[in-house]
Amino acid sequence: MPLPDILFETDRVICRPFEAKDFDDLLTLQSDKQVYQYVGDGKPLPPDQVTLWINRSRENIEKNGFGTGAIVRKNDDQLIGWAGFVWPEGAEVEIIYGLSPNEWGNGLGTEIAQGLVDAARNRYKIWPLHATVDPENNRSINLLKKVGFELFAKTKDEDGLDTDIYELKLS
Repeated sequence: MPLPDILFETDRVICRPFEAKDFDDLLTLQSDKQVYQYVGDGKPLPPDQVTLWINRSRENIEKNGFGTGAIVRKNDDQLIGWAGFVWPEGAEVEIIYGLSPNEWGNGLGTEIAQGLVDAARNRYKIWPLHATVDPENNRSINLLKKVGFELFAKTKDEDGLDTDIYELKLS
């Protein structure tokens, strides 16, 4: 299946498949301690893992028609984050997202989360939809609640860290 040009778009951003040219910007974003504070085990990805992520993201989109991509501003095509869908083994599809701290506080996170929900519902037909969140990540929890997610379960992640699972059911 060929890669689509756009995975989803909102008023201010486009989510598109990652490209090789995104490496430097994605590495910078992935190396930001604020961005990675609540992602995985909290440790930024090294360069070889960023390359692997770009390649696997493209492979997932090619294979399944959806996945994770680059968030770029429409007005200047600058990569400012990532967003999309992942499906951990044995689990429901989850949304993931990360955004440059320079973009925090202007409603863009909510806009991207709503874009993911709309794409899941209308384009990809993914239901139910989940998100895993560190219970201390209040910004992300509030963002998820704004777009309709509700706490579904409390668990531990693969690193043994407390994790809350939020769910959005088809309404």
